[in-house]
Amino acid sequence: MRSLGRCLAVSSVLVLLDFIVFAQPTMPTSNVLTRVLMVQSQYGRGSIFSIDVDQREYWITAKHLLNGRLHPPYGVIGAKSIALKILNPIGEGEQWLPETFSVIDPGDDIDIVVLAPATPILSNPIPSLATGADQLFLGEDCEFLGFPYGGGWRAGTSLQSFWMPFVKHCTVSAFWGNSFGIKKVWVLDGINNEGFSGGPVIFGTSPQQRIFAVVSGYYTEPVEVVPFDSAKLNHEKKYHDEPSSQPANDNAHGREKVNVNSGFIVAFDISYAIDAIKKNPIGPLRTEK
Repeated sequence: MRSLGRCLAVSSVLVLLDFIVFAQPTMPTSNVLTRVLMVQSQYGRGSIFSIDVDQREYWITAKHLLNGRLHPPYGVIGAKSIALKILNPIGEGEQWLPETFSVIDPGDDIDIVVLAPATPILSNPIPSLATGADQLFLGEDCEFLGFPYGGGWRAGTSLQSFWMPFVKHCTVSAFWGNSFGIKKVWVLDGINNEGFSGGPVIFGTSPQQRIFAVVSGYYTEPVEVVPFDSAKLNHEKKYHDEPSSQPANDNAHGREKVNVNSGFIVAFDISYAIDAIKKNPIGPLRTEK
């Protein structure tokens, strides 16, 4: 099987993407849509995206996809290289392509990892989005991209179809700064799903659109499990006017609880990746003009 670096070209998908972008000006542009792919490791599937820094190609994803640590502490990646599988976006069905990356770890307990392929994977790509959180304010709209539950959706033209990431909306709820040893983490108001981990979070519209964070996970909250009583349910259906034997504010003790999605997304600041790249610029140089 050929490597991803010799298979993946993005020029064939641009016509449809340009139509999508112009039809909805607030949507992510083709600069990021064509650079978000699905990745698979021994711990499952997630999302990965590419940026160019100083004309070198890098891929960014969540560290926990590489070491299986779904919750803090995320630790470090000790290996200098790692083998992953990338879903070929222009392949028929699920065509997984192997790729070996050199690892750049931004630091202990930062749920971001930077990966450098031996040669550029993307052939003649659209320039990558700028990075950073300049001019980003609390309450501002943003979007995150990825492949929830290990799946994407197929878009296409009359000539070819291809895998695309899902796009979900969020707003900026809070930011933990880098003071007192606290990591630079964004808290976003939105519903994250398993599989978005490693995907980019963006804000702004073209040409000001920027990547400012990498999806890590979401906060959970405990919710009581209410026992299901079919007999009582049937009774209430027949006699819906009859007063309930239980007070409306019943707060029964001893019920089991489960953790559910709270609607708060956790995303690590993209600056961790950029700083790590600047310190160790090992990504392959682009030769295409």
